[in-house]
Amino acid sequence: MSHWSTARALTHAWEALTRGFSFSPGELRHFQERCLRDLVHHAYEEVPYYRRRFQEIGLDPREIRGLTDLDRIPLTSRGDLQILPIEEAVAQGTSIPDLCVHRTSGSTGEPMRIRRTWTEEHVLRAFRLRVLRKLGMRLTDKRASVCSARGDPRSFYMSLGLLPFFEVHCLWPPERILARLREIRPDILTGYPGTLSWLAGFICREDRRLIRPRLIVTDSEVLTADMRARITEAFQAPLLEFYDSFQFNLIAWECVASGGYHVADPTVIVEVLRDDGRPALPGEEGEVVGTALHSWAAPLIRFRMGDLVTPGAGPCSCGASNSVLTRVQGRVADRFFLPSGRSIHPYALVEPMMRCAPWLHRYQIVQTEIARFRVLVVPLRGTDPSSELVAEVGRLLTSVLAEPVRVEVTRVQQIAAAENGKFRPYYSLLVQPRATVSAP
Repeated sequence: MSHWSTARALTHAWEALTRGFSFSPGELRHFQERCLRDLVHHAYEEVPYYRRRFQEIGLDPREIRGLTDLDRIPLTSRGDLQILPIEEAVAQGTSIPDLCVHRTSGSTGEPMRIRRTWTEEHVLRAFRLRVLRKLGMRLTDKRASVCSARGDPRSFYMSLGLLPFFEVHCLWPPERILARLREIRPDILTGYPGTLSWLAGFICREDRRLIRPRLIVTDSEVLTADMRARITEAFQAPLLEFYDSFQFNLIAWECVASGGYHVADPTVIVEVLRDDGRPALPGEEGEVVGTALHSWAAPLIRFRMGDLVTPGAGPCSCGASNSVLTRVQGRVADRFFLPSGRSIHPYALVEPMMRCAPWLHRYQIVQTEIARFRVLVVPLRGTDPSSELVAEVGRLLTSVLAEPVRVEVTRVQQIAAAENGKFRPYYSLLVQPRATVSAP
């Protein structure tokens, strides 16, 4: 990136971290608009993809002065970025091999790679920690995350004896997960709500004695009322939901006082758009479109998330300056129950499938019967996997399931969304019983 872009990006990031929680509503809007103007200018000058998109519609970046001009910027989807050569999506002069890369699990059915500099990555993670601090996390609290081993740059903090952090793999058997949590005895427990609610069915009296978190935070999936009840009853601790993604890290977090969700306005501009493209009014459901204010190496400007949320009216009633969401529909991941009585998390199928099929653009895994799965796959544009490669996906998933089940894999041109407009990449048509035996 140019020296100007680097300097502006660092200036905005520092202000977000040092003043982001003390802005008045007017100051917060002014900050977002300054970030937006500089980001759009940078994207036009240094990122080939955005320069081309702007030129196609005759948009001069100087015309973008504030949030009211957002609708003049074209939307970007996963599909747009998936087919781009890396050099088209990254700012000129950026060292691509040195970037931090996240490959999404494809919870929207379209896996993609998210790239940031390590400085940008640390800024977003630091903001997330600031939120946890506001929610009551102490510097010496032990945090345990039941997740898919995402990794965390924690060595500096831990070398000082601060913010100790432990990952517990969500695909482990429940006995192993609980044994590790008994060892850690976390003060803050985080994880996928589907996994924690499933784990709640296996907690015994000894677990409750040793695993006593002061706060539970769920992320990455939608938290349903049933999940919340199971988790809070099992762990006997208050629970708050984070709405996040690899694209933006933290997007919004649940307010302790109001039950709404504070949008992470200092790091992301969140628009909620109706089907007709107009902004959703308070109480209306719409799709999240996000602009990452501190991702300049590979910008995400007006990126369509594919998630459904409901915006609230004005700042939160608790007095915070943040804009508010009243409901996050988001993504729900179901467990699959198998003939033997085992249950597995969908990620146990998704992760190996993504590794063995680099040609995969979109997928959908549906359990239609107790011993039958239907898998639809859509190849990336420009690829033409053979029938043998497609069949290999079925053999791999059958091997992972390790049960007498039938896996039918079909290559298709597209996969339709559900009637409500939401695409579900994995789900079961079965009425799921409470698990008594489990597997990762």
